Amino acid sequence: MSSVDDESMPLVSMCIPVYNHERFVCASIRSVIAQSYKNIELIVIDDGSSDSSVNVITELLEECRERFVRFAFLTRPNAGVSATLNEGLEWSRGKYFSGLASDDAICPDKTDVLVDHLQKNPKCLGVFGSIHLIDDNGVRTGFRKKSGVYNFRDVFLLRAEVPAPASMLRREELLKVGGFDVSTRIEDWEMWLKLTHANNSYLEVLPDLLAEYRQHPANTWKQIDLMYQEQVKIIHRYTDDPLFSRAATVLACMKFRNLSIGRKREAFMALKKLFFCMDAYKEMRFYQGLVFLVFRW
Repeated sequence: MSSVDDESMPLVSMCIPVYNHERFVCASIRSVIAQSYKNIELIVIDDGSSDSSVNVITELLEECRERFVRFAFLTRPNAGVSATLNEGLEWSRGKYFSGLASDDAICPDKTDVLVDHLQKNPKCLGVFGSIHLIDDNGVRTGFRKKSGVYNFRDVFLLRAEVPAPASMLRREELLKVGGFDVSTRIEDWEMWLKLTHANNSYLEVLPDLLAEYRQHPANTWKQIDLMYQEQVKIIHRYTDDPLFSRAATVLACMKFRNLSIGRKREAFMALKKLFFCMDAYKEMRFYQGLVFLVFRW
């Protein structure tokens, strides 16, 4: 398939990092194949999977070569999600870039809808659709439908819910901020901060349901602790920002809320510290934590 790549149909680059998702990667790739938007290039990178993911992908190679204007499949030792996305970004030539986890999928009109929005809104650095929630069997169990325009303040204070599976970003802006950070485990939030920091541009979420986000069994406490630690490291890059203290309180309130669900003793210790922080009383997560602490046993 030849590339059109003009103002009416710019080239869109898509990258699927794959790691041990033999059950899901076929559906993920096929959802890109099924896009109504035609001018797409795709790179699939196996990030050192130890299961049969590579075998599953190999069965789709010919179909991908026929469908996409440009296609590549790479496999190599594990390097992590951020390094894999950066590899895809370097390979890409499109005006717009989307990453897709190999256990998620996108709806057929996702690319059409998001390209149209970015074309009409030049100050929008990235646009996101809303998402269906699916279980391990691919059955839809619910949805998260949001809409809004978000700047750095919104992202920094965790007021912006921007679903990564339904994303599309301006590739040149990703390159300007140096790509994805390989030192963090939450590369998406870190990227939203970099894109919106110190400029008048914004991210936008549309109410259109454009992707399927797979919910696996509930996160372990270890994963929740890790997420908090990573977020704290990231906000410390912005210690000179006037919002830094408020952002630290937001994270503390979120930790208190999560601890209140099942680790009551630690939650009480966190609550003692928050009692003396006036900003905590402005946060919904603080009051959610109080409710969980008292009523959820």
